[in-house]
Amino acid sequence: MAAARLVKCKYCGIQFDRNKEPFIEVSARRYAHKECADKYQQSFSQDELDYMELEKYIKKLFNINVVSARIKKQIKDYKQEYGFTFTGMQKTLYWWFEVKRNSIDQANEGIGIVPYVYKEAHDYYYRLYLAKMANEDITDTIPKAEVQEIEIGIPQVYINPPKLFNFGDEKR
Repeated sequence: MAAARLVKCKYCGIQFDRNKEPFIEVSARRYAHKECADKYQQSFSQDELDYMELEKYIKKLFNINVVSARIKKQIKDYKQEYGFTFTGMQKTLYWWFEVKRNSIDQANEGIGIVPYVYKEAHDYYYRLYLAKMANEDITDTIPKAEVQEIEIGIPQVYINPPKLFNFGDEKR
């Protein structure tokens, strides 16, 4: 029998046993009931969820714990000036650094590349979408191959008998 692992829910404040109830790890050493976390997630708008996903991706990309004020200002400016979406910025960063394999060192711990490559990334994802749509239409166009069964007999091995000496054929 496992020992009780009592933890306190981040959202409702009630203690519960992690071994007996479904839970979600909110952060390092912070837990919540699954229901409480779902209710908390539903309280956010889609835009807020997209912003949190963008920040989470930036933290993972640059291997940092906190998004700097510089990056937050860049995100805010790109949203207001250019009308970029948070999801669009995240996908642009993914495309630039992971698909195109450009160096993170040249980013100078910022996301200044986004306005320059946003359109290219948009075109890339749009072409992927079009390819997916075209592939969904193709379902039964590939004809099924006819199967022919061929019976192969048991292989027979022919062994040449050893050549015996024939004294009459010898040359003198």
